[in-house]
Amino acid sequence: METTKFYVGLDVHKDSIAIAYAQSASREAPPRFLGTTRHSLISLTKALANLGSPSELNLCYEAGPCGYGLVRALRQRGYACEVIAPSRVCQFSP
Repeated sequence: METTKFYVGLDVHKDSIAIAYAQSASREAPPRFLGTTRHSLISLTKALANLGSPSELNLCYEAGPCGYGLVRALRQRGYACEVIAPSRVCQFSP
């Protein structure tokens, strides 16, 4: 049974994390921008709580110089989170 409420994309940088979300993994529902937080697990999880519980969110971010510490910390808190290769990221165009 599908329990995902939102699909969340994170744009992770050294000092900040931008958050966007969509209700569907397909292009039928346009993504929305939630906002930007400091690069802090507490700030990020507080912002994500506005969308739902960890079990209702499916997160991903692009692999880069910030490493895999964030994905490990989010998974420990119950979030489904993946790090994806830059070549697998596509530009959304309606």
